Amino acid sequence: MEEHSSYTGVYIDFVVEYLGRYTHRVAISNKRIINIEKNTVSFKWRDYKDNSKQKVMTLSAEEFIRRFLIHILPNGFMKIRHYGLLGNRNKTTKLKLCKLLTHTSLLMREKSSTLQLIQKLIGKDLTKCPNCGSEKPRQCMSLGKSPPVIIRSACV
Repeated sequence: MEEHSSYTGVYIDFVVEYLGRYTHRVAISNKRIINIEKNTVSFKWRDYKDNSKQKVMTLSAEEFIRRFLIHILPNGFMKIRHYGLLGNRNKTTKLKLCKLLTHTSLLMREKSSTLQLIQKLIGKDLTKCPNCGSEKPRQCMSLGKSPPVIIRSACV
């Protein structure tokens, strides 16, 4: 029994480092994909066994997709974003306690709607028509953007 516990202790740093690389990130970001050709995908990766050198790997499209799908979590599981003080459970309460203990001022933010935030940022009231100033809003769709954007306006 003692041999087993000492054996696992040797690898604990390795396990923490390995999991740390994968619990907070997506499987691969778009900027790491260098080239996609007929049946191959080339991407940048970091070789931690070779002084963290960045290298390029080319895989068949099938193998790339297989490796990517390994990183998709099963139903009911959740990706870890934060833990400890910044974990979602009681985050607000914990941060308030930290601020009190460190004598840091508590900044209370006012909750604003999206329209109020836009008005603060650009100085325009989107609930009024830019042409006539009428306050009778209606919705229309702008097809100039992708995806289409619904715009609230007062008149045509």
